Amino acid sequence: MSDNRNMLAGISATGADGTGLVWMAASGSTAPTDATTALAAAWKNMGGITEAGISVKQSTSTTKKKFYGSPNVQRVLVTDQETTIEVAFGETNARVMEVFWRKALLSITPTVGTGAWATTGGNYSRQLYALVTDMVDGSNRFRLYFPSVEVTGQGDIKISNSETLEWGVTLTAYPDTSGNYVYPFGLQPALG
Repeated sequence: MSDNRNMLAGISATGADGTGLVWMAASGSTAPTDATTALAAAWKNMGGITEAGISVKQSTSTTKKKFYGSPNVQRVLVTDQETTIEVAFGETNARVMEVFWRKALLSITPTVGTGAWATTGGNYSRQLYALVTDMVDGSNRFRLYFPSVEVTGQGDIKISNSETLEWGVTLTAYPDTSGNYVYPFGLQPALG
């Protein structure tokens, strides 16, 4: 077996710009088409995330169908399929507050000179975003593009001595008009 160490992607979980790992835009924004091209201006760097990184969870529920008198499964029906992304933002910035509180991107504008800002939290209000995760490891690149995500869970806000604020969210991915909920892109020169 050959040495595959040069084919690992995202070990350092560093973004294409050196820091950004999570980028968000309004749903319907210009989609990326590969692992390396710079994202359009609509995409906003969400800042640092916690050390846990990003977790993409894929869940499928099935029902087994059998014929009378036979113990053999004749068919397995997929009854539910769900993809969620979990991330905890380690920075408190305007973009993170917009996503955490389910507001439109660029709806919070901190006051120049003071940085003062305000928003609201209340009854559930649907807000769709697009999401890109960008990982770089040397010459290797790995990008996941989710065309439509929604905040379907918010983590606890823990305020404690000697702790930083973390803004955890669970995002549910929805399929686009082509039926795709995620577009993985990679660049691994060792494969060529």
